[in-house]
Amino acid sequence: MKKILVLCFVIIITGLSAQDWNITGAGARAAGFGGAFIGIADDATALGWNPGGLTQLYRPEVSVVTRFVSESFDDEFYDDKLTQDHFALNFASLTYPFMDGKFVTALAYQQQLDMFSEWVDDESDSGGAFTVSSGAAYRIMPILSVGLCTNIWMGNWESEEPGAKQEIAFSGFNMNLGAMLNLRNMMNPIPLQVGVSMRTPFNLKVDIDTEYTVYSDSWTNEVEIPFMLGFGAAYFLGDNLILSADYEMRNYGKSEILYDDSSSVYLSDSEENLSQIRIGTEYLFVTDFAVIPLRAGFKTVPTLIANWDEDGEVDGQVVGTGFAFGSGLIFEKFAIDITYDMESTDQNYYDTWGSEYTDTRTKANLGISGTFYF
Repeated sequence: MKKILVLCFVIIITGLSAQDWNITGAGARAAGFGGAFIGIADDATALGWNPGGLTQLYRPEVSVVTRFVSESFDDEFYDDKLTQDHFALNFASLTYPFMDGKFVTALAYQQQLDMFSEWVDDESDSGGAFTVSSGAAYRIMPILSVGLCTNIWMGNWESEEPGAKQEIAFSGFNMNLGAMLNLRNMMNPIPLQVGVSMRTPFNLKVDIDTEYTVYSDSWTNEVEIPFMLGFGAAYFLGDNLILSADYEMRNYGKSEILYDDSSSVYLSDSEENLSQIRIGTEYLFVTDFAVIPLRAGFKTVPTLIANWDEDGEVDGQVVGTGFAFGSGLIFEKFAIDITYDMESTDQNYYDTWGSEYTDTRTKANLGISGTFYF
């Protein structure tokens, strides 16, 4: 029975929730760039994208980010379409600069793994993992800033169905390190910023409690969260237009789920890393009423799931695409950002009679953030 429950856990985290393991930063504004934010990182969400960017904040601020998530799964084999949707708190922060922004501190909550699921009638999964993060950045010289963010991982996930209940508690610790090179502050300015961000590897501890009508048990697994390294650049065309691009590597290829009986299994079906490309742009319309941004972005969406050939062998990693569009209003003491982004992936496989099928997963997010400046 325990092995069956372990298998259920593996299916949950590597199947329908696979895309959630693209661990990045948060925020509606960053999402509007398609996530190409490592080289920009000029708001509190820099804690997740690139802590070195925090020195661009010159006023204390409080921010909150929420999102509405809508997902669909088209199962071609069973000719069925499943849908689900929910609200989630994505990010909340308090940021305080010192020394005219030369040294900046921040404290934040960030949702990391959203494991909500209501794909099947009479079954409900809710919760996931989040971090309580604290960080600081220091401007070493006018063109160079460095930052560090510590993340305490916690959270709970609950799964219920008739006659059964499973609870999972997450715990762990890692750090984000970042640097920002701002060539606009040179004596002969170049309208370019370059950022680098690194996430340290760690084991995410997963404490599992199960309770069935005739069976109950508790045990602990660990999920290897790998080293992640990202690079980003932002080019400023005048005061109103930004072009940005990121490349991030997440070394999941050999990451494993470690069971308490010393056995293990790879987290990725294809044993390939999650390497992602993101590009984005923003244009600011300045009016007497407010500054109105228009944003658009594109990204690749690598996953932990694989395509399968006629012989039942892995036939490459499933990689989807994502698009984003966003806008907002920026005032002197307050800013609001709204972004719609959508991801889509197709998984190809064959049945035992050699017929090919394609399952399509789509995920749409409507993100809204509010920032108050003091």
